[in-house]
Amino acid sequence: MKTPFALMVCTLLFFNYCFFKSKIHQDNKDKYSSISTKPEKKIMYDTLKPFQTLFVQGHAVDIALPLKKIIQGNILVLPGFGFPKDDWCKKTSLCKKALEKGYILIMPEMGKSNYVSKFYPQTRKEWQTAPQKVWLVDTLFTYLQKRYGLLLPEQNNFVVGLSTGGRGAAVCALAKPELFSAVATLSGDFDQSKIPNDKVMIGYYGEYSAFKERWQKEDNIIFQIREWKVPVYIGHGKLDPLVPYQQSELLYHALQKECPQVKIRYHLSDTHGHNYAYWESEVDAVLAFFEENKRKKF
Repeated sequence: MKTPFALMVCTLLFFNYCFFKSKIHQDNKDKYSSISTKPEKKIMYDTLKPFQTLFVQGHAVDIALPLKKIIQGNILVLPGFGFPKDDWCKKTSLCKKALEKGYILIMPEMGKSNYVSKFYPQTRKEWQTAPQKVWLVDTLFTYLQKRYGLLLPEQNNFVVGLSTGGRGAAVCALAKPELFSAVATLSGDFDQSKIPNDKVMIGYYGEYSAFKERWQKEDNIIFQIREWKVPVYIGHGKLDPLVPYQQSELLYHALQKECPQVKIRYHLSDTHGHNYAYWESEVDAVLAFFEENKRKKF
């Protein structure tokens, strides 16, 4: 039988163990929750250079920081099919003007992505190595949020895409409406069933005549249009020989009908085609639209 003194010592040791265990648990909880769920802004500035290329699951992503100390927001820049990630910057004034306004630029290398949610036996094998929808809206977004404090829901986040990247911008708007203040899509395609001879679509989905339901529903923006919530700038050149301007017309009219509460800016150019001369002509209008739709003003 233990003496009263021994019993008192054991009791004290037990309470001390419980106290320190609880404190360590709380310290670890505070430590890891602050890093993994809501990083402080200083994490971003301590770890990011003015320009760097990151690799996320083997895919390159350029990040460019503005010189301004007050960050206005983040712009995800999506290139065309097979275009380099920095093509926007080299061939238009978008990057220069966005950085001057205080935006952080996020430019992933999308390769020959069509932003699809899955592959089929008919999907070209060499295209299956390109990053697709899940990598972009889940893997990349989550990585940037947790590691660098970018693309957080409370920030001003925007996405702009051209050609197939315009389709990608629409995919982002539908997949993560809570993240984006506004999106801009230029020369994009949104209902593949209306362009059954498109070689890229055939390369991903197979022949339209054999897989009509797949073309009409899978990753079809117009089919999902009732889920749209994000303000959108839609632009297209009427002389576009690659992606018919009627694709943007379809998006505009579908949004008007099904989502009348959504703010839309729609512009067709009578004199432009599918090229950087057109996309350059839209830079100022797109950035102005983003400015109008900031969630947080500085």
